[in-house]
Amino acid sequence: MSAATKETLAEINAKHFDKVSPGDWQQWVRDLHGQVVEFLISPEFPAWLGLPSQGTCRMLDYACGDGVISKGLKRHFSSVVGVDVSGSMLDKYRKTAADLGCSTDEMVGVRGDLLADNVQPTDPPLPEEMLHNFDLVVISMALHHFENPEGALQRLAMRLKADGVLMVIDWTPLDLSTPAQCRYEEELRERGESLESVMERVKGHSARHTVSRPDGFTEVDMKGLFKQAGCGEVRWKLAEQLSPVPVAGAKGQLFWARAQKLA
Repeated sequence: MSAATKETLAEINAKHFDKVSPGDWQQWVRDLHGQVVEFLISPEFPAWLGLPSQGTCRMLDYACGDGVISKGLKRHFSSVVGVDVSGSMLDKYRKTAADLGCSTDEMVGVRGDLLADNVQPTDPPLPEEMLHNFDLVVISMALHHFENPEGALQRLAMRLKADGVLMVIDWTPLDLSTPAQCRYEEELRERGESLESVMERVKGHSARHTVSRPDGFTEVDMKGLFKQAGCGEVRWKLAEQLSPVPVAGAKGQLFWARAQKLA
C-alpha cells in the first residue's frame, strides 16, 4: 500500500471496532465498564469534575463507543452528543439512548472523525453549532488509540466553551509507581512471572495494531497534554484496584484526569 493510500489509525480502529462490537461484551469488558463508571456516579465526582450544579449543560462524548460514559453522566446534562468512527459502536450507543428513554435532542450518536485534518460532516449530519461550546468533552479509553494524542486534545479543547472541562479516562503505565502495581508484581512473582514478561506479552495482543500509546499516560504526561491544549487546573485520580485485561494477558491501572479550558 502506498503512502498516499495508507490507512489512518482512525480507519484501522473503525474497522476493528466494527468487527468486535456486535453481540454482548465479554465479562471482563463489562467489569471494566463498571470500574470506569463507579467513580463517575460517586457522590464526590461532581465536585471533582467542577461543573456548575445548575443550569443547562452540554457534553461531547468523543469516541463514545456503546455509551457507557454518556449513560453514567447523562443526569448532569440536558444534551449529550456521542461521536465515534465505528458505525457498529454507534448502533449500541443509540440502543443505550433508547433504553434510557432519551430523545435525540437529549442524547444523539453520530459517526465522524473530529480529529481529521479535513473534518467531514457527521453521519447523520449535525449543525456545526451543535459540535461546539460544550461544557464537558470526555474521552474514555480512547486517547491511547489516537494517532496524535497531543493534537487530539488540542482539537477537542477547541470545542469547549470558555471555562469548559476536558476529561480523559485511560491507562497509566505499569511502572511499579503505585501500591496496586507493586501488589501486582508480587502476584506475578508468585506465579513465576515478571512485569517485564507481561509487558512483552502485551505487545503482541490482538488489538495492538489499533493503539498508538500502549504504555498509557502518566500524571506528568497528562499535565503536559492539557497544557498544550490550553487547559489548566488539572485533577488526577487513580483506580485503587487494577483491571484484568485477559485479551492482553495482563492487568492495567485506570486513571481519571480533568482540566479546565483557560481564557
